[in-house]
Amino acid sequence: MSGPVGQFEPARLRSSMQGFLDAFDPNLAATPEGIFTSKDEDIEFECVPTSLMDQVNDFLNVSTSFLLSCFRMFPVSSMNNSQDARGDLRMSMANDEMTLKNEDLAVQQSDQTLSTPGHPKDKTFNFQKKVTLEKVIGFPNSLADEYSLVYVEIEEEDHLYTMMLLGRNTDLLKDGRQELIVIASLLDRIPNLAGLARTCEVFKAAALAIADKSVMQDKQFQLISVTAEKWVPVLEVPICSIKPFLEKKKRDGFCLVGLEQTANSVPLDQYSFPRKTVLVLGREKEGIPVDIIHILDACVEIPQLGVVRSLNVHVSGAIAIWEYTRQQRSK
Repeated sequence: MSGPVGQFEPARLRSSMQGFLDAFDPNLAATPEGIFTSKDEDIEFECVPTSLMDQVNDFLNVSTSFLLSCFRMFPVSSMNNSQDARGDLRMSMANDEMTLKNEDLAVQQSDQTLSTPGHPKDKTFNFQKKVTLEKVIGFPNSLADEYSLVYVEIEEEDHLYTMMLLGRNTDLLKDGRQELIVIASLLDRIPNLAGLARTCEVFKAAALAIADKSVMQDKQFQLISVTAEKWVPVLEVPICSIKPFLEKKKRDGFCLVGLEQTANSVPLDQYSFPRKTVLVLGREKEGIPVDIIHILDACVEIPQLGVVRSLNVHVSGAIAIWEYTRQQRSK
């Protein structure tokens, strides 16, 4: 660089930089205060980097302008036109929740041994708190008041929709389900129960009966079932109530079929499953007790070619459930 101007420019930069270097404190710059401190306007050095606080302020200013422009484009009056539709949605979901509660109460009164799917015992859920815009970006009070009711309605709809899903909406569960009830109350091993829950959900069985529904809270159960228990109706039928439950289902027109190796068992591939079937599974190792076998309409067994006497009860149940499904699909 040559000439008077070229000689003056480095001198000017050195002079302006000296003020920046004199004011710079490395110990302070390494602290949160130094990181978020705004740029000193008295420093004339034009190459001072923009502070983090200045960058945050610039972002918030742009975001505020964008949000305000959006709200002006879509006034509250246009949102009010959809209030009737939102009201109908809330009423429908609330009715579904009340219907589910009433059905659960009716079943408990008619048969103390059974319970229908309902809400979990712990109704405390963790949700992210919604940001109040007027506190963050300084909305005008009038605009914030207009939109506050809209936010409240949206929150109510979110809550009702969540409760509807957690309550396992009756219509959703019954839609397209097969009339097959699987009785697994005699089983006590968690992997077998969780695997059957998953199989029943995959093939849309009408219900799965187990002795104690609290087992579904077990971590091992949840790991194997992969949320299947949320989508298949699970009935709590203690061992002492299996016979009354089966007798009631027989009166309702169900055929009681046991998966057991007996002298009169029919090979699974030769048995024709009725549409309304209750499939009874036996205990691990012991099988189905004799007093329950006596009230069954039929027993089926899976033809085997190997040396080992029997299959795992979950595997056997899955094969029988698939055979029932295959026959119903072909009808």
